[in-house]
Amino acid sequence: MKKILTFEDVGYWYKTKEESILENINYSFEEETFYTVVGSSGSGKTTFLSLAAGLDRPKSGGIFYEGSSLEQIGLSNYRNKFVSVVFQSYNLLTYMTALQNVMTAMEITKVSHPNKKRFCAFDARKSRD
Repeated sequence: MKKILTFEDVGYWYKTKEESILENINYSFEEETFYTVVGSSGSGKTTFLSLAAGLDRPKSGGIFYEGSSLEQIGLSNYRNKFVSVVFQSYNLLTYMTALQNVMTAMEITKVSHPNKKRFCAFDARKSRD
């Protein structure tokens, strides 16, 4: 399967490197695969997802989308064209489904794709085959 997003030696900290939240993270995400990020409170899940979404930059290492560095792509460009974030408890239109919310965001940001519904949707049954 094709690698979509890759973390290479990613580290993140707020004050000092000795108080790292994430340290030497190496992981690749493949297309058409469902992933779950789990961990105890304070373990770095939100920080990890913020980095993956291009909402923040790693302090060390790099994050790559389809082989290109997010720094090369530009975080604003990456967020505008390649990633969507559905927040857990806000920023959703309550009268729409999650899929409709993501598709609406694509319309607002003028993201073109031949089949937006298929692009946004994921069939978990396919990942079990």
